[in-house]
Amino acid sequence: MTKPWLTRLLIALAALPFVILFALFATGMVRTYRNVTGSMTPTLPLGDRLIAVHTASVARGDIIAFEYPLRPGVFFAKRVVALGGDTVEIRAKQLFVNGHAVSEPYAVHLDPTIYPDTPTLPEPYRSRDHFGPSEVLPGMYFVLGDNRDQSADSRYFGSIPREALRGRVVLLFSWSHGLRRI
Repeated sequence: MTKPWLTRLLIALAALPFVILFALFATGMVRTYRNVTGSMTPTLPLGDRLIAVHTASVARGDIIAFEYPLRPGVFFAKRVVALGGDTVEIRAKQLFVNGHAVSEPYAVHLDPTIYPDTPTLPEPYRSRDHFGPSEVLPGMYFVLGDNRDQSADSRYFGSIPREALRGRVVLLFSWSHGLRRI
């Protein structure tokens, strides 16, 4: 027979992870979002739950959740490709940051067509395959969807202000894929 104090200690230790998770969600340190667009496929499958943690620092390559600047209350998840002070450019679907080509094994281009760099071409074609060069202002993030040909991102609505950042996506959850780290 176990001692009463040992039983209470074991119960407390078993409950501790749940208490911590509850506290993180209640304070807004951890948030969940549902991926409802294909702009980040295959990295973020359609329908998956995104688990984002509040952060003060963001690096190139991070996937962030942010409030869509053109529609408050709507949240997007995209990949940060440039930070404040960087110069971003896209030439024939190739991303350049500060004049250097960026290797992006996660980026997909489902449409092999490369539209010409013509100012009279209507959006979204004008900015899809050619963009910039454009300097990202301090305190801003330039974001792109991994599914580049089918993504509404900074090419169209501009850089994201730090205030719109809601968190860095760290985990995905779905009943079909389980829980996986980003």
